Parts: sequence; C-alpha cells; structure tokens
Amino acid sequence: MKMKFIPILASFSVVVSISAQADPLTAGTPIPLPGVTGGFDFIQVDPAGNRLLMGHEGNHSFDVFDLGSRQLVKAVATGTSQDAATDVKGHCYYVSGNDPGRLVIVDSDSLAVKGDVPLPSDTDLIGFDPQTGLVHLCNDKAAEQWVIDPATKKVVTTITFDGRGLEDMALDLKNRRLYQAVKGANTIAQVDLDSNKVLAAWPLAPDKAPHGIALVPDSDGLLAACANNLVLMDRTSGKVLSTAPIGGRVDEMAYDPGRHMAYCASRQGKISVISVSADKLAPAGDVPDADRTGDIAVDPKTHTVWIGYQKDGQCFAQPFTPAH
Repeated sequence: MKMKFIPILASFSVVVSISAQADPLTAGTPIPLPGVTGGFDFIQVDPAGNRLLMGHEGNHSFDVFDLGSRQLVKAVATGTSQDAATDVKGHCYYVSGNDPGRLVIVDSDSLAVKGDVPLPSDTDLIGFDPQTGLVHLCNDKAAEQWVIDPATKKVVTTITFDGRGLEDMALDLKNRRLYQAVKGANTIAQVDLDSNKVLAAWPLAPDKAPHGIALVPDSDGLLAACANNLVLMDRTSGKVLSTAPIGGRVDEMAYDPGRHMAYCASRQGKISVISVSADKLAPAGDVPDADRTGDIAVDPKTHTVWIGYQKDGQCFAQPFTPAH
C-alpha cells in the first residue's frame, strides 16, 4: 500500500510546484505598426479614448494606437516626441517634443497638430493637471520643470530641483501634490501643485537612479523603479517601506491598481512583475519580452500590459495578459 501512495504524492508535489511558478503574464502576438521605424520613449494609456499613446523618438512622430481594433490610428507628425499627457475635457494631447524643444498640442479627436509652445531646451517627461489646466514638462538637460498654460501658450513658472537628471513624474490630484524623480540626486521630490513650490526631497539610498514612478492610489504609497530595485515609499513622510529586486536599466514602469501589480521594463529582455501591498513588495516573477524594451503601460480597464519596441527595422505593439 505504501509503495502505491509514494508516486501519487510525488506527482502531486510536482503539480503544485509547476503551478506556483506560472508566469504572471502571458505574451500575446506582436502587432506590426506599418510605416514607422525607430525606437520609442515613454508610452501611456488614454483610458477615456481607449488608446495607447506612444512617444516615438526614433520615428520623429507621436503615434496613436487604438486598443479596441488593435491598430495604429495615426503617426502624428510632431517631430521627435518623448511622452504625452491627456486633457479629456479640452480634447487635447500634450506631447513633449524635440528638434527643437517644445510642447506640441494635438487635437485628440482629429489628431491634427493645433499648435506648440517653444521651449529653450530639450523636453522629456510630461504631466497634466486638469484642475489648473496647466502642463508640467521636464527639461531634459537641467533639473527643472516648466509649468505651461497651453491656452495662452506661455510658461507660467519654472520649478527648480536640487540635483540633475529629471525622470518620471506622478500627480496626486486629490492631495494636490506632484512627485518628481530626480535621478542625479537619487531623490523623490514632493511639489505643491497649487504653489508650484518644492516641499521636500526624499532620499532613496542605498538605491539610486530612480526612473519610472507611480502612485499607489488606495494607500499612501509611491513606487520608484531604481537601478536594481523597485522601492515602495510612503508619499506623506518619505519613508522607504519596502524594496524588491527588478531587472536593471528600467526606464519606464507601470502600475495596475486593480490588480496591485507593478510592471518594470528592464531593457534586458524581461519584464519584472512585483506584487504591491500597503507596506510590502513581493516579486511575482520575470516575463521575457523583446530585447532592449524599456517602454511599458497597463490598461486599467482590461489589465492588459502593453509594450512598444522595434526589431529589424519594424515597430511593434505587444499585449501581455495577466494570470487569473
């Protein structure tokens, strides 16, 4: 009798082990984007428009991809673009543009360029405050952020940070705060959205080089993808609560509040997936993706994770479905 039970138990153990190691994401078929070439920068989801907004640095365009039909709608001739923010009420996309540096205003209905705001240097990450109607746009060459009124096409003020190398930003509209990753100083700066004053600069040491960041909206958490770790910080006190290892060279990360999962694109051929709670991070596994991909976003309605990348002269958008 004992000899009959031994292989059954062993087999059961193997099944449990395999199940526990299931990938947190399943890769879908890459979707070719016709007529465009070169690498992307930041990509964002526009939930209201059901679109993927793609800063297409290498193609000198701003690409709009429909998430319903899963097709490229238009590569808007903005010149080099890095990032985009959505103004739902104003029916606009605000695009950080370069060659030369400027804010490009795109009609989100017609996808026609409505105008631009010339700036004195190259641009990078961008955010929009719907309560003030102002755009926050990072200088790519200095630790400063332009605050722009797109209605008057003028810079209202410039926010200066200690350090160098601004990366991602996150806006907490409810509490009227903006959080800015300052790569050179290894800090997260907290800004008052009403006064545009820097209130604090919180160190991330021993972690360094913060790039992608995201709010954890159902807690006081803030996520920052650093050189080798994802950091969970309390965005009220600046205290580091937890860290978890991720692939190196993360540029962009995305957070799905519905599933409490963070996705970090590492440019090392893998997406690091991290489970997020109020005060704890836990690795959920790494998922292979296209080599050197640093661009990632998540659709909060479907929970589909998207990347954009180029390979052999062809550009692709690729969906990843989360495990259920």
